Order: sequence, then C-alpha cells, then structure tokens
Amino acid sequence: MKVSQARVSPEIIKRIEQPGRARRGQDPPEFESTMPKKQPRTAQLARRIQGATGLPYTQCLKICEPSESSWGRLARALRAAGLIEAADQLLAVDAVTTEASAWFSAGGEVEQLFYSSDHERVQRTYSACSDAAEAALSRAGFHTHSYAPDAEAYHAAFLALSKAGTLSDGRTLARAALDVFADDPMWCSDVVRSKGRSPFTYDTAAGLTGPGTPTAVAARKAARAMARAAVVPRSGDEEWHEAAGIMIEVVWHAGEAAGVPPLEGRRNCQDHLRNFMHS
Repeated sequence: MKVSQARVSPEIIKRIEQPGRARRGQDPPEFESTMPKKQPRTAQLARRIQGATGLPYTQCLKICEPSESSWGRLARALRAAGLIEAADQLLAVDAVTTEASAWFSAGGEVEQLFYSSDHERVQRTYSACSDAAEAALSRAGFHTHSYAPDAEAYHAAFLALSKAGTLSDGRTLARAALDVFADDPMWCSDVVRSKGRSPFTYDTAAGLTGPGTPTAVAARKAARAMARAAVVPRSGDEEWHEAAGIMIEVVWHAGEAAGVPPLEGRRNCQDHLRNFMHS
C-alpha cells in the first residue's frame, strides 16, 4: 500500500503536512550520523525511520518531534475534568497514530527528494514506511483501513461534551471536543457510525441533565446529536448524508458550548449546510 493510497484521517494529515519539506528535484541534505540528545522514545523512532529511509537523522528527528494535537488537547481537558481513564485511553491512541503519521510523513519526504531522480527508491521506501505504519496500528489492535482510531477520539469528545453538559461553565471541555471534529461532514458521518476496539454506547446522552446555562444546554444538545448520528444505518448515500447533516448539528452546538460562533472557520460544514437547505 502506498502512502498516497492509504485512508488517512484529517488529524494525521495535519501532522504530515509540515512546513520545511524539501521540494521535488531539490538535492537531498547530506547524511548525518550525530544523534542529538532527545527523549529516548522519539530518538528510537527517528533511528528506525532513518534506517528505513536513509534520511538524515536530524530530519527524521524533526519528523518525530512531538507536538500537541487536538486529541492531546482533548485528553488534557478530560484529565483536568477528572475523566482520567478516558484521557489515558485517548493519549494511547494519539501515540499510535502519531507514530503511524511519522512513517507516512517520512515516505513523503523521500518522495519529495527523489521523485525525479530515483523512482525505485521512492517505491521501495513507500512500501517500507507503509508497512511500518500498518504495523504500528496493528500492534495497537487497529486495522489499517478502519475508522477505529478516529471513532475512539469521537467517543472521548462525546464524554467531554456530556461532562460539559453537567457544568455551569464547561467551555474548555466543549472547545477541546469541538477541535476533534474535522471540517468534513461526510468524514464525520463515517467516523461517528464506526466502532472502536472496545464496546461504546452513546445511549447515555438521553439521560443527560445539568444546569440551564447556555454552555451546558448547548453541550447536552451536541452530545444528544452525536447519539442520533451514531445510530443512522450504514445502508446507502441517503443515510450517509443524513448522518453528515446531524454531525453539522453537533459541530454547531459544540461551538455554542465552547463560546465561539457556530461553524466559524468551517467552510465545508457551511457549504454542506447551505446545499442541504437549498436542496
């Protein structure tokens, strides 16, 4: 499987699209063997990527440098709210997808450097990087082409919105949950109706109660909308669009709960809603 053919979530794509990539046809930097002092885990992954790609170590290290993703921010918010188990589970998923995205990104780096000069190397490295990314996901119990990692992030977002619905001011939780949802209603439709590795139910949304503050009310509306979207059957395009429309409701209410203008900065959600209203 080539990197370009893999089903990669918007969260992973954000991590792959980093500034400073070499352009096609650009001369590759000289090989570097010095290992700067870094966190052992990051350094180990960088060395593995270097061995598979032949890229300079410092370049591999840059690919592997940790940065807080939307999933990481959500985990931090969950932990602060006392949802420790949910936070730990999400961080574990985040670590796995971060490793997979590093391998995908490394394959992309080699493509940029050698696309015109060494097609065989590009193909060989693509294969090695894709295999390594698949192995990382597989070790954690994820299938390569499943939505399961993102589904588990959505489970965490649902828990955050549910908790925010019980608080007078749960804007921090709501904002962290909001950032997990991609500006892609159709993708969200697929993810919310997918399963993670362990059983999970959105049924608790029906019994949510809490303060009458705008934040709490909006958070409960978002959680209940997620529950509605999750049970839309996977039987065809009509249902696909139905769940996508409900997920726009989720994003809308989550934005209200977070204290930001509904659908702000989400052009695809806005377009989808506009097209739906005029259809």
